[in-house]
Amino acid sequence: MKVILTKDVAGMGRAGDIKEVSDGHARNFLIPKHLALPATTDVLARVQKEEKEHQEKVKRLQEQAGTLKSKIENKTFIITVKDSGVHKLYSAIHEDQIAQEISKKIDLSIAPIQVIIKQAINTLGIHDAEIKLTDSIHATVKIEVKKQN
Repeated sequence: MKVILTKDVAGMGRAGDIKEVSDGHARNFLIPKHLALPATTDVLARVQKEEKEHQEKVKRLQEQAGTLKSKIENKTFIITVKDSGVHKLYSAIHEDQIAQEISKKIDLSIAPIQVIIKQAINTLGIHDAEIKLTDSIHATVKIEVKKQN
């Protein structure tokens, strides 16, 4: 019997895969546990339509991320801190501070989890940070840490 997996099944395949399994395995295990559906023409058409919609959505998100990357790539964002009297800061600059500053400047929400800092920013000056827009698209920005006047 041909079935379409609705969820990932260990040792068998991933959701959306079409597999040939024994009738008993399909009727007694896969279908009752909602792990698979019988591969009828209606179900196949629906799965293909959902896959096409998913691909179009991914493509739109990639295009939006590319546009956003060109907007913020190599820009400098300024974060002001209290004067510590020395070149070193009292506390390091964190991802949430960088995300807030970028979000204010470009009118788009950037989550702190999207900000990647290679090493702690705990000195005045210019530092690099990476913004993860999608799994494959990353933008590099500069963070300038200045003393508050």
